[in-house]
Amino acid sequence: MRLTEYVHLCLEKHLNNGDYVLDATAGNGYDTLKAAQLVQPDGRVTAIDIQKDALQATEEKLTQAKLNTLCELHLGSHGELLERLNQTFDAVLFNLGYLPGSDKMVITTPKETLSALNQSPKLLKATGILCVTAYRQHPGGQEEADQVAEWMREKQTQGWSVEKIEPNHTSDYLSPLLWIASKGTLSIPSFANRDI
Repeated sequence: MRLTEYVHLCLEKHLNNGDYVLDATAGNGYDTLKAAQLVQPDGRVTAIDIQKDALQATEEKLTQAKLNTLCELHLGSHGELLERLNQTFDAVLFNLGYLPGSDKMVITTPKETLSALNQSPKLLKATGILCVTAYRQHPGGQEEADQVAEWMREKQTQGWSVEKIEPNHTSDYLSPLLWIASKGTLSIPSFANRDI
């Protein structure tokens, strides 16, 4: 099972009609679309990305699925835009790295991601889940993943429930990492740890 599939499985277990979701790194829009499908018809999804191409791809998917009216798309850095939000969400999602199929030099950075993560506790409902996937193969990816790991360790000392998932690989490929966290008790499906 791919980590992206597992995140969607967790969202299926957690989200319902009327819920609110924040996709802090929209990318090509797959997580935004999945969230919109799960919270329709009364929920809302807020999606952020620093690249226009990402938001255009996201909007196209939402429009094709006739779910674009449920979503707000914002162009900008997740580190800055999360500071301006003043509502709470049932799920907050991050996919860290670069936009697949685009310029690999345009990446999320440890500084921006840490700023965004630091905003997450006030944005997350008491029963909400935080999903952070960190891709590590590109330059700067491991450093960013290390910062996320440290942030998650700190949250555990504050009583958060945190699960870390790292798929097994037989090659020297540096697999992505996934953290799922909650202020309360986590109830998530088991991960089928197969090579991807």
